[in-house]
Amino acid sequence: MSSQKEFSSVYKEAVKWHCEEAIVFFKPCNENKLAVVASKKVGKAVVRNRCKRLLRAVVVEISNELADGIYVIVVKNGLEKSSFLKLKKNISWAMKKLGCIKSGI
Repeated sequence: MSSQKEFSSVYKEAVKWHCEEAIVFFKPCNENKLAVVASKKVGKAVVRNRCKRLLRAVVVEISNELADGIYVIVVKNGLEKSSFLKLKKNISWAMKKLGCIKSGI
């Protein structure tokens, strides 16, 4: 994602799901885009970057099941204490609830 306009349109028009560690926004589109956002409330730079890396790794693992669209994942405070498997389970559940898991898999 590159511009503020894109972020604003996703925040306004996308469907969203709150899970324990993050908020997932999904807007159907012909292309795949992913943005992971962590505010300063989450922690210092090292903690924020670790949280973003974890979420990107989770999305890469489940990417073959995901429908085309724009995904914005907003990190919630406390994500750095979660295990990778718990995070993957919660994000997969959020994607399923948003209806962005491809059918037929």
